[in-house]
Amino acid sequence: MSQLVFEDKDFLVKFLYTLFETPSRIKIQKTLYLLFAFYGATYGSIESSNSDEDNEFSGQEYPKYLFDAQFEAWKYGPVENEIYAREKRGQYEGVSLSDAEIDSFFDTIEKKNIKAFIENIVSQAKQIDDFSLVERTHQDKSWREVYKEGQKHIPMNKDAIIKEYIQEYVKS
Repeated sequence: MSQLVFEDKDFLVKFLYTLFETPSRIKIQKTLYLLFAFYGATYGSIESSNSDEDNEFSGQEYPKYLFDAQFEAWKYGPVENEIYAREKRGQYEGVSLSDAEIDSFFDTIEKKNIKAFIENIVSQAKQIDDFSLVERTHQDKSWREVYKEGQKHIPMNKDAIIKEYIQEYVKS
């Protein structure tokens, strides 16, 4: 099984543009970060279905990561630079996935759960203005500990992001 839900992170970004309709770059970037972190701390941390424990996820398997994230600590919080560059070039302007494309991708019970998860996070992000999202991501230790004023493109450790979210939001 792959370690990634979205081998092509462009599909995920196009799905976000479909859900948001006309999002800002900040909204997309912070939502990508929060999706990655919360997914990794929840679905991505579900132990293999080989365990004897019977629960609502028995028989289901989830990849460790939502997508191949390469977050960097920027002034306004975590940024996935590859996606940011594509956004800046206008690659996602006017993009929208069809229902058929969405249904074709989210075709298993696991992917349907992930779709519902994404839609839930997006519905929450829609209610928050851009700079409140920036402020929210500035609270994360995985950003605070690496960000240096005036420096650009500071790599963030994706496993540290997930570990923080497990400790702060799942295990508490």
